[in-house]
This record gives sequence, C-alpha cells and structure tokens, in this order.
Amino acid sequence: MESEYLPGGSGGVWRIGTADGAVRVHRPTGPWTPAVHELLEHLASCGLDGVPRVRGFDDAGREVLDYLPGRTLDPETERASDDELADAAAWLRRFHDAVRGFRPGPREWRQGMQDLAAGEVICHNDPGLYNWVIGEQGFAGMIDWDRAGPGRPVDDLAFLCWSGVPLLREIPVADAARRLMLAAEAYGGIGPAELLNAVETRMDLIAERWRAGIERGDPGTLALRDAGIMERHLTRVREFGARREAIRESIRETLRRRSGR
Repeated sequence: MESEYLPGGSGGVWRIGTADGAVRVHRPTGPWTPAVHELLEHLASCGLDGVPRVRGFDDAGREVLDYLPGRTLDPETERASDDELADAAAWLRRFHDAVRGFRPGPREWRQGMQDLAAGEVICHNDPGLYNWVIGEQGFAGMIDWDRAGPGRPVDDLAFLCWSGVPLLREIPVADAARRLMLAAEAYGGIGPAELLNAVETRMDLIAERWRAGIERGDPGTLALRDAGIMERHLTRVREFGARREAIRESIRETLRRRSGR
C-alpha cells in the first residue's frame, strides 16, 4: 500500500492507499476521538455531503477516515473565490441544520468534558480555509474534525469568515465588507453587522481555549504556542480591531445604496 505523510495540524496525517484502490487518511487519536466519531457517524446518517466517513482504526491505533480529494488553501497567501466562499458558508449552514438533532450528552471533547448548553450545537470549531477541501467543482467539504465540540453556530461562521474572507489579514475594506456580506447571505438568518461583531467575539474565544489547552498540557495547543502561531494570532486580532469600524461603515454604506436611501 502506498503511504504519504502530510504534515500540519496536531501531528500530521498519513494518506494511505488500500489494496482495493481506495484512499484513506490515518490520524493520531486522543480522548476526544470517540465523541468525534459519534458526530461523524451522525452526519453520515443525515446524508451530509463533504464529511469524511469513519473507517475504524489501524494496527498503530490511529483513526482511519475516508480521504476527501482536492486541495486546501493557505490563508496567509491565498483566498477562496466568491463562489467557493458562498458555497462554504452554505455548507456550514447545512452542517448546523444536520447537527441540531445530535444531543449526545456529556462527552470528552478536545476542550474537555462538556455537554451542550442552551443555544449550542456541536460545532466544527476550526472551519478555517486550511481545512476546506477545494475540488474541481469548487468547495467540496471540510476536514480535521478533532476540535469539534459544543458551541454557538455563529462562532463557526465567524471563524469561517476570519480565514475565508479573509479578515485575518489586510485586504481592501470594501472587498472585506462585500465578502462578509456574501457569506452572511449564503449562510442565511444573520446580518453582516451581527456577523462582524461575532468575529471579534470568536477571536477572543480562541485565545481563551488556547490558554485552557496549555493548562491541560494538550500537545496540539502546545505545538501552536511553540511555533509562534498563538502570538501571531493575537497580533492579527489587534490589527483587525483597527480595521473593524471601517469595514462596518462600508457595510452600512452598501446597505444604504441597496435600499435607495
């Protein structure tokens, strides 16, 4: 069987071809793996597209998942097209709709033992551009579910926009506003100004979860800290704060033009 190591994430993954021609992804596991598998199996039963199927474990104790063909994008240097952004936001809404009936009770997620609170669903929690799968026809799915756990749906959408608009780096204000509005419209049920507010809240939550992960000694979180990713994130959040009001005003101006006022 042909094997290829793919670095990244929390220790990387192995892409391995099987004797029957299928391709699987083998990933390290943790205490959260049973809950994540329960989630993925629920989504499979709902018929949600763009989600890897669970195939068990290999002899080394790694989880085995279907490989979703396509490529990922680097939010530092690349960005999704308008169609890919809209399709990703629409897919996220389908995911949230599918998961609303999934109430597993207290489970060990990557953030620790948690149950769903009022207004929460099981979120992906890391729907960044680097976890989108882009196929020949555009957005094709989402990978890396190991950080799934309870959260507010708007927090997932906010993170998708942080990386997918992208708001994490400076782009023309009018372009940022236009693409944020595009994502809000594709997801549905939320206005762009509300979504912009949610982005700032979600970024603060990332820092809070990272601090908790460091206190627990979570290897993936420690790796992010040691690689300097956490400090770069905090710098980007401060820079976003300086741009936020200009983006908000651009949204207001666009809405005024649309209403003819």
